[in-house]
Amino acid sequence: MRALVATALAAYLALTAVAPHVHLEDPGSSGHPCAVCVSRIGEVATRATPELTPSPLVTGEVVLSPGLPPVAGAPLGAVPGQSPPVPA
Repeated sequence: MRALVATALAAYLALTAVAPHVHLEDPGSSGHPCAVCVSRIGEVATRATPELTPSPLVTGEVVLSPGLPPVAGAPLGAVPGQSPPVPA
């Protein structure tokens, strides 16, 4: 069903882009241009190649900040009779 709907929408879009259409605004108005007309007169793609060189490799040792000390023992409140500290 999805494939049928997608095919129908693609065919509708292609036919509306190819079919002649009428603009309701004046051609000299400062409104937004028609998307179909803009795509028809768009510039042709050039063969300009983007810069694909790899980024420079940074050599050296990575220094990380020291982490928290390891936790030992049971958490507060896990042992019967032990309660969490009273907030000051």
